[in-house]
Amino acid sequence: MLSVICFPIRLHSRFCILSCAGRMRLVIHSAYYLPQNAGNIARNYVKDPELLSFIDAECFIVSTTKCHAETPYHAKHGNVMCDRHFGGINYPVGGIGEIAKSLAKGLVDQRSEILYKANATVGVKLSDGRQFYAKTIISNATRWDTFGKLLKKEDLPEEEKRFQKAYVKAPSFLSIHLGVKADVLPPDTDCHHFVLEDDWENLEKPYGSIFLSIPTVLDKSLAPEGNHILHIFTTSPIEDWEGLSRKDYEAKKELVAEKLINRLDKKLFPGLKSSIVFKEVGTPKTHRRYLARDSGTYGPMPRTTPKGLLAMPFNTTAISGLYCVGDSCFPGQGVIAVAFSGVMCAHRVAADIGLEKKNPVLDTALLRVLGWLRTLA
Repeated sequence: MLSVICFPIRLHSRFCILSCAGRMRLVIHSAYYLPQNAGNIARNYVKDPELLSFIDAECFIVSTTKCHAETPYHAKHGNVMCDRHFGGINYPVGGIGEIAKSLAKGLVDQRSEILYKANATVGVKLSDGRQFYAKTIISNATRWDTFGKLLKKEDLPEEEKRFQKAYVKAPSFLSIHLGVKADVLPPDTDCHHFVLEDDWENLEKPYGSIFLSIPTVLDKSLAPEGNHILHIFTTSPIEDWEGLSRKDYEAKKELVAEKLINRLDKKLFPGLKSSIVFKEVGTPKTHRRYLARDSGTYGPMPRTTPKGLLAMPFNTTAISGLYCVGDSCFPGQGVIAVAFSGVMCAHRVAADIGLEKKNPVLDTALLRVLGWLRTLA
């Protein structure tokens, strides 16, 4: 069983229960904004430059894209505006890996097995002995990896050619995992921090802003007694790390990591540097190697001003039986958006293979309309 910790956040929202008619009006009203741009909408109503910069930072924290005129009106940006904090945040005890472990344990507990052949998953054997082999393939690789590496470039569908013209790869991250002595952190330390010391203009610049998570504030079992884990990360392009000798590469990792740690030592936790008992640094090349992401990218960003969020590809592809999921699909990058993409893909596949009901006429019409909208990107 998966255990979670729910921890409150100071901000709370007020909400009302809408009638069916009210919800329908809300849906219709919201649909009006789908093809519009978040940056343009924000600037129609918000004039204070500091508040606009704060909104940019909130959106950047969620998805590494600002809510400016070049950014599509992603669902996650609306989520930021509408207060994502209500009810607190659920944290899986033992870390994020416990979610996958719990799902796998559920299969085993039901006397099911995952079948493997030549290091590839080929199907599932159920407790009653039935075996199922996949005719449906779901790729959670980036669009660039799926169409261009897993599939030959000469077989690239027109829809994917349009995607690669309309979107560019977002930068990757430099990550630092630290083990530190617990007494360097004040007793009331929060789990998540975002550091931008000087100028809003540095928000999107490489190494300009720092993300910090301290999971052991919530779950002490993740580290040995008397210690905390710090995950520090900042945007970093892979180009900064190409063409270096092994010696220069390792030296640069240490140099960049030291600068980031010094900033946190000065701004948040005096004595942090001297309290370190473990340090591991990963670069965009690390992300590319171990996460199999093209250039270590965090996801796609629009090349020019997009025509709303519906220009992004959804879970279906031009190849029958092949689906995509993740940050290269609607509604884009960021944990919230990717989780939503997963839910959508599950429903889409379930409908296509007959596990969920659908209206064939309306469904076909909807897919064609969405396909047409993507041609406008």
